[in-house]
Amino acid sequence: MQPGPEIKGWCPGAFAPMPSGDGLLIRAKAIGSRLTADQAREIARIAVDCGNGLIDLSQRAQLQLRGISEATIAEALRRLEAIGMLAPNADAERVTNIIASPLAGLARSAFDANMMATRLAAELQRDATLRALPPKFLFLIDDGGALSLTDVEADICIEAASTEEIAIRIAGVPDRAALVAANDSLDAALRLARAFVELRDRHANSFRRVDTLVEALGAEALPRTAGLAMRVYEETRAPVRWAHIFGAQRRGAVFYAGVGAPFGRWRADEFAVVAEYARNEGTGELRLTPWRALLLVTQDEDAAQRIVACARKHDLITSSDDQRLAVIACPGAPECPQALAETRAHVLELAPLAQKIVGADGVGLHLSGCAKGCARQSASPITLLACAEGFDLIENAGTDAAPHLRSLTFEAVMRELSARAGRGQ
Repeated sequence: MQPGPEIKGWCPGAFAPMPSGDGLLIRAKAIGSRLTADQAREIARIAVDCGNGLIDLSQRAQLQLRGISEATIAEALRRLEAIGMLAPNADAERVTNIIASPLAGLARSAFDANMMATRLAAELQRDATLRALPPKFLFLIDDGGALSLTDVEADICIEAASTEEIAIRIAGVPDRAALVAANDSLDAALRLARAFVELRDRHANSFRRVDTLVEALGAEALPRTAGLAMRVYEETRAPVRWAHIFGAQRRGAVFYAGVGAPFGRWRADEFAVVAEYARNEGTGELRLTPWRALLLVTQDEDAAQRIVACARKHDLITSSDDQRLAVIACPGAPECPQALAETRAHVLELAPLAQKIVGADGVGLHLSGCAKGCARQSASPITLLACAEGFDLIENAGTDAAPHLRSLTFEAVMRELSARAGRGQ
């Protein structure tokens, strides 16, 4: 039986850098989804001057700089502060975890998710009670616009339900929500967060996230403590598909070019080029997404097409048909000290097979270096979990499920995937 991974329970930050196999990992803190071209260009420079030139776009729509050293971290923080991407202090950084609609303030929607994210961040950083929230506690703000966040998991979701009501949902309770007026939505979300802290204190801080609290105490414990009534609520919007994200796009009156790097891993030179695209062909801003893609906002479709053509020359992902989208893989060894094997060495060989067995969300294969499954928490048609003797193969589940086959060599993995691809899974 392989040893269990160490669960740190926190994400890397600028004030809380995480040691990894390639140096320190820090996060440039973005509030909301907007990133200016100037900010992006400076992040690329910081990655080169202070790190190893690699930048990750995480599934929390945050940018992480890799290979930072003890000798360069002070300069990295100073420069992040200069572009407005450093939290006021370590406490503020730890609790300010917010995903906002990628097209907030641009596309037609019930409210501006980025404006609400700014207000929420201010409250999280002001209220001493909320500093007791666990470091991975996540808020999601979905304004009901063109790109739905319904497939993104969070502890507390603020979601447009209609032109008059906002649904406040909690993790682990998919079929109910507190429906409140728009002006009351932020207050309701904060009441739930404070109620979580209260219940967590009562139970010796045994709950890491809202779903574990719901599992232990039931669906009504948290809203009851917050003084909120839950009603039957059904999410009606479909999850976003790759076809809505990558390439030249139009959503209502908004044009953008969707561009990605394999597994969300950008080289600084690629990131700098994209920043210049945003400046020269776009409106000077990029949008961060939880799908590990950047959206470069443009004035018209022709500009979006020009950006896509240029990005394609750099081998970036610009089409929903890109085989690399069918595979999700964590950094693996040697970058992650938890990983038991490399995860990305053979991905290009696996991608064509993975594309033939994709699920509804366009993912066919998840490669994880350890049982934590950091890169993907949900189920995949095939999950490959690194072990001491190769990979365990799990079907239609995540890393916490029992393997169908154990200790496969890479050659055996290729045979198994080929067989499933041949019969269309």
